[in-house]
Amino acid sequence: MKKKTVLIADKDRACRGQLIEKLKQLEFHAVFWECENGIEARKYIDTLMPDVAFINVKLPGINGFEVLEKTMHLPDVILLSDSPDAAWRAFEYGVSDYLLKPLSEYRLLMALQRLQLAQKVAESLMVKETANFPVRILAERGSRLTSIQVADITHLKAEKDYTWIHTIHNETFLSNYGIGKFVHKLDPQLFMRVHRSYIINVNYIQELYKDISRLFITLPNNIEVTVSRQYLPGIKALMV
Repeated sequence: MKKKTVLIADKDRACRGQLIEKLKQLEFHAVFWECENGIEARKYIDTLMPDVAFINVKLPGINGFEVLEKTMHLPDVILLSDSPDAAWRAFEYGVSDYLLKPLSEYRLLMALQRLQLAQKVAESLMVKETANFPVRILAERGSRLTSIQVADITHLKAEKDYTWIHTIHNETFLSNYGIGKFVHKLDPQLFMRVHRSYIINVNYIQELYKDISRLFITLPNNIEVTVSRQYLPGIKALMV
């Protein structure tokens, strides 16, 4: 089994060592890297691209939340803190868990089990299931229904109870279906929801980049789509 790469970012060297020992005792097989401030954490995450990062909320330099806002790589993150005060904010960043110090073996085990479950869900999204999904669909354009090649669809955008369908040919079609219906109607191997209002065709992803605290995907025809943090696991499953 391939070992995971884990980054532990905490200003307290003793805490880093204790966490590593606890993880080893729980038979969490990994290669461990350590750093003591937010500047290093940001650099290490983007350079080493760890599978998992344990990050103290109160890091010197830049804090744990600023690290998450500034990094390009998106590991599974478990935040560490001496206080529960920032827990409400933590999950807005799509973290896997929020652990209070001193770390208990039970809570650490629960956090690792949550990580494994999330990874299994992400892997299941990559299973190919194409048998029952249409190759063409009919969408309204004026007073007529036009046949659209599903493979030509770059993205779909919600418009209240309707959905706009956009194609690689820079065409747009209006559907009476809400965007939630398309989640089940289109092949999940190709079409991924990345925002409450957007579904994208992964074959047309050109770039992924961050602007301050927001993550964007660029598509053909000069389209930029915001990625919500709750949909990050699907995007992370595409990264190699």
